[in-house]
Amino acid sequence: MSDSEPTLPDPTGAGTPPPMDATTQMPATEAGAGEGTPPVPPPGAPDGTDDTDGVPEEEKPWYKTPWAIALMVLVGLAILGMLAWFIWGGDSDDASETSNLLIIETTDETGSNLDVGFLVSVVGPAEAPTSFEWLRPDSVAPGDTAGDSTGSDGRVDFEWEADETVTEPETWLSTASAVVNVPAGWTPFGPVIDCVLDPREGQQSSVSMNIELDSPDESVDRTAALTFPNFTFTPGDTVTCGLAAGAPVPTTSTTVVETTVPATTTPETTTPASTTPETTTPATTTPATTTPATTTAPTVPPTIPPPTVGQTAWDVIESNDLLSGLEAAVLSADPSVKALLEDATATITLFAPSNEAIAAAGAPADVTALLLAHVNNTQALLAADVLALAEVPVMEGGAQPVDAGAGTIGGAMVIQADLVVENGVIHVIEPVMPIQP
Repeated sequence: MSDSEPTLPDPTGAGTPPPMDATTQMPATEAGAGEGTPPVPPPGAPDGTDDTDGVPEEEKPWYKTPWAIALMVLVGLAILGMLAWFIWGGDSDDASETSNLLIIETTDETGSNLDVGFLVSVVGPAEAPTSFEWLRPDSVAPGDTAGDSTGSDGRVDFEWEADETVTEPETWLSTASAVVNVPAGWTPFGPVIDCVLDPREGQQSSVSMNIELDSPDESVDRTAALTFPNFTFTPGDTVTCGLAAGAPVPTTSTTVVETTVPATTTPETTTPASTTPETTTPATTTPATTTPATTTAPTVPPTIPPPTVGQTAWDVIESNDLLSGLEAAVLSADPSVKALLEDATATITLFAPSNEAIAAAGAPADVTALLLAHVNNTQALLAADVLALAEVPVMEGGAQPVDAGAGTIGGAMVIQADLVVENGVIHVIEPVMPIQP
């Protein structure tokens, strides 16, 4: 060994090993032979393992592979989305910012749900009365009347909002009314109930719903009209009404028990006859009196109830049988007549012929002209105001003359006066007034 070659220490202390020839090769060591450990390839080596844990892909369970993990993540997100929709995206108990929601719940006297059908009509502002679409039920054509029933759960929802033709849907106001069939044998809902109002903004409050039946007879099916006379829906309002029906109150009958009273015997008494001197009354002569003939004006009991707040002249005509003849005449006339009578912003005095007056008049040549001859469209005149005038201007023909002494207008008597409505005053008259020249 030359001085230039380093000397390796002998860890065994047995001496210095001989130097290794540069051409000598180390023998290959098999894995597991002796005490040596085969070298481990670095991560990412092209030997069939992945780049994370060194486990061969073919030895992993399928659910630990990247594609299976990604699929399970997607399924989980879909399930979460469906749960969110059921919780927050399904039928809501509240209206949206631009919609209106009317919820009706029906029960019987025991609290059990009632399956009842409803028809709901919605009217918007004068400039866009039918510019709305139904969200619930969504199968109804925009602007139409919607029909639906409470079903087995005793609840039905009606939701609507302004359509795309309305430039400011958040300010589109509307009114709603409903019609429901009340089965025979049930007492009516009402006549006035309080509904719960949840506005888009502000505190919860109550809203009155009026209920009017078309017949007092509980033994037949009846129709009830449901209205909100003092309430207008603002977008975002939710109104919930609970209608509870019950069986008619049983009538109390009185049973008369027949009793027998034993006969009693009264001893016969004899009254001595008395003699009364005969008196003579001089005959008197009563002068004949003559009763002057009187003329009685035709009268009809005032069966039309006072109009409720918010009712127009057309509402009163449409809802009272005493004026059904006038209703039919208006519906057969030019549509402008009905539009005037239902216009809440108008100011009119209507002389409304009764059914008897309409029947006696027969079919007129021009029903529109005849109806307008009964309308003053500039003032709301009470009966006292009318009788203080010499004549009342009307929309067709000359003014109708007033005879204060006879109490007539255009030759007709007022049989029910001063029905004050939202757009004026109604006086029921007989007979029909002619068109003045």
